[in-house]
Amino acid sequence: MKKILLVFALFAGTTFSASAQVQQGSILIDTYYGFPNLYKSLFESAVSTTSATNVNAGGIGPLGLRAEYLASDKFGVGIDFCYSNAYVNQDDFGSDGNVYTYEINSPKIGIMATMNYHFVTTETVDFYFIAGGGWKNRTLNAETNDPDYNTESIDLSALNIAARVGLGTRIFFTENIGINLGVGFGQGSILNGGVSVKL
Repeated sequence: MKKILLVFALFAGTTFSASAQVQQGSILIDTYYGFPNLYKSLFESAVSTTSATNVNAGGIGPLGLRAEYLASDKFGVGIDFCYSNAYVNQDDFGSDGNVYTYEINSPKIGIMATMNYHFVTTETVDFYFIAGGGWKNRTLNAETNDPDYNTESIDLSALNIAARVGLGTRIFFTENIGINLGVGFGQGSILNGGVSVKL
């Protein structure tokens, strides 16, 4: 955590030719990709301990899109949409002797409202604290092309609550385009980063 904050501080001290002051009335759009994908890591760990040779695991995300409107120079309100998925699959013989693909996957979607407090803003850098809450849904699905196998879906979101607390920064390289970096807990994973646009 200290190393990440140090990187943020180094970026803050860097001089760019951009002039993208974030202030009241600004609209900011962020795309981001997060790390780690917890379910992907769990599936890959399980695959690494199996003796089967035709088992694969992988996933995507968290992949997200955020939008924020600054109601004042210090406070912004927004919305955050996030998607992730993880899977493990295997080709194996069915009861009829033919080879079929069997897969378990766990997609998740989440949407939440956010409030940001911008504690440092310059012409090129925007540091903020983020807190958000909303709705999520994660399922565990069994899928196959084996006609004799009954597939099913299980809802894993007992509370269906999405939330996040963390720190973030945007670093602008032009008046309207930059990158974003974030660290925190909850939706979007521990680390995330991507492209930012100021409208």
